[in-house]
Amino acid sequence: MAMSAPQVMVIIGLMLAVLELLAGVQMGFDLVLLGSILVISGFAGIIGGGIYLSLALATVLSGLYIAFGRQVIRSKLIVATKHTNIDKLIGKKGVVIRTITPDTAGMVRLEDEDWRAVASEVIYEKEKIEVEMVEGVSLKVKKV
Repeated sequence: MAMSAPQVMVIIGLMLAVLELLAGVQMGFDLVLLGSILVISGFAGIIGGGIYLSLALATVLSGLYIAFGRQVIRSKLIVATKHTNIDKLIGKKGVVIRTITPDTAGMVRLEDEDWRAVASEVIYEKEKIEVEMVEGVSLKVKKV
């Protein structure tokens, strides 16, 4: 028993949706949506129209998705990264309130807040520092 073209479209559509899930939605939902178009078109052909209805419906729905839907989906998936308050500390200057050594974390004061700090050099109390980066819960600092 041979399968009809609309049945093949349904199977391919389901395979595309599963492939998208296995890929971890890395394709931006394109495979799921194109797979859904094939499933819908295939079922329309199975129920009452044959291969010509399936192909016409798949062509129209794919065209609409590519022309309009894809831009909407992409705009919803793109996430703008914003700096958190902690990222704003990079480049800030402060003062050491507990000596920092390469082996031992110390403390620094930035804008009336105390922070745990590490450095690759010895920096003594009351010396000025600048924040180079954030490493976990510590600030990586250097002597100014």
